[in-house]
Amino acid sequence: MLNSLMRTVRRNVVLTPIILAAVFGGAAEATTKFRVAIPEDALTLDPIASSDNPSIWTELLIFDQLIRPTPDGKNLSPGLAEKWTISPDGLEYVFTLRDAKFSNGDPVTTDDVIYSLQRAAGDKSDWARFFKPITHFEAVDAKTIRMKLDKPFTPMLNNLALFSASIVPKNLVEADKDFFLHPIGSGPFTLTRWSKGEKIELAKNPHYWQVGKPAIDTAELDIINEDNARVLKLQAGEIDATIDVPYNQMSKLAADPGIKVGTADVFRIDLVQLNTTKKPFDDVRVRQALNYAVNKDAIIRSVLFGNGKPAVAAIPIMAYHNEELKPYPVDEAKAKSLLAGAGHPNGFSTTLLVPAGNVTYRQVATVLQAALKKIGVTVELQTIEGSSQFSTTKAGNYEMSLSYATSDTIDPDQLTGFTSVNPERANAFHTQWHDDRVNELYALERQTLDGPERGKQFKEIEQRVHDAAPFIFLYHPQATYASRADVEGFRVLPTSNFRLEDVVVK
Repeated sequence: MLNSLMRTVRRNVVLTPIILAAVFGGAAEATTKFRVAIPEDALTLDPIASSDNPSIWTELLIFDQLIRPTPDGKNLSPGLAEKWTISPDGLEYVFTLRDAKFSNGDPVTTDDVIYSLQRAAGDKSDWARFFKPITHFEAVDAKTIRMKLDKPFTPMLNNLALFSASIVPKNLVEADKDFFLHPIGSGPFTLTRWSKGEKIELAKNPHYWQVGKPAIDTAELDIINEDNARVLKLQAGEIDATIDVPYNQMSKLAADPGIKVGTADVFRIDLVQLNTTKKPFDDVRVRQALNYAVNKDAIIRSVLFGNGKPAVAAIPIMAYHNEELKPYPVDEAKAKSLLAGAGHPNGFSTTLLVPAGNVTYRQVATVLQAALKKIGVTVELQTIEGSSQFSTTKAGNYEMSLSYATSDTIDPDQLTGFTSVNPERANAFHTQWHDDRVNELYALERQTLDGPERGKQFKEIEQRVHDAAPFIFLYHPQATYASRADVEGFRVLPTSNFRLEDVVVK
């Protein structure tokens, strides 16, 4: 009888001894477990020390911010702050906190909020410049916080929605140097175990402020580097959902009645980083030549199956995008001429880092290799674990690297600073490219009110990055994901993360 029963129990029920006892007459309830596969592990769970997506996405499940983007990526909505006001001169922000608790039951206080934002602006923060304009905090009362700025700072609200502005419990962080190995937040989930390189296990926060959420009791982020392995595990029912489904498998999965697939328009740019500190990439003519050699439309058709748009610069298609700017056309003669002018009439040899296990990138890398060969550039493909790629390029130990960047806010300021500005926290996304005018425009747009003038500043930045070509600009892809048919509410958001508090398993 037990074996027969085991076959009929739904796959997402954890059959603990207590539950089995309940099946045979006890009263315990089954718990729902949701398993989603992601390609890479987090590097850290400290919000002020994160730049990689797996870390960011996990932190957004554990911590709350004062405000956050709406699911459609078009506006901002309340988070821990249920409402806020901004003075007409843009120098004073007042936030009213909702009644919320950390997952250990302690209330979220104004002291926690002030401490967290001061920490985000501190010397140890990789994101300090996003919060430095805040010059004064005041706890008006137990639920109200007043922030003052020394000058208008247009991205302020969007920056407060960043993962780096996550609210942490002051007393616990100060008392425990290893706090971020076992963090406690006020978000929908709490960390129960982190098996590095294998999985991140979460349990729902019993004190979460959104009534009725999460609907699942536990969640598991399974680290599966190989794209095909994630798909096979989904088909076998060993996981409930996955992101980054290879484009060439989407139609096959869509035909399976037990699986649902989806695509999402995300704020993402896929590109090849060029290390401008190494020859010949220090020469703009070489960098432009590489762009002229690559047929982006062909990659979108053959590899992405049409799920993308060609890129013109280093930020996604979002607010203030320069619609007049056109991608580099395919022009092999122009590319060879530029190489010859740069002293490389016979081309040169180089290496390209390619994330291991990523089917799409393997295909893109092969196309790039063939395209560059036509202009005399011989490319050796070097696979690298995705979790190591970021630290490798950050250290400058590369020549070319096939990678991507996503925006965590709905404002282009964040990713502009990440991919185009040097010095900044990523130094033009590890290319080390520098342009004084871009840096000047970056400072200006942060003080310019939203509107046409700020739009002109972003468009000029895009134009200058396009012309200087510190990257091979590839495409803006649609994100792919899939889940079992009995899963509702799982989707990738425009900011590329997912909210598991919205997931329901039937």
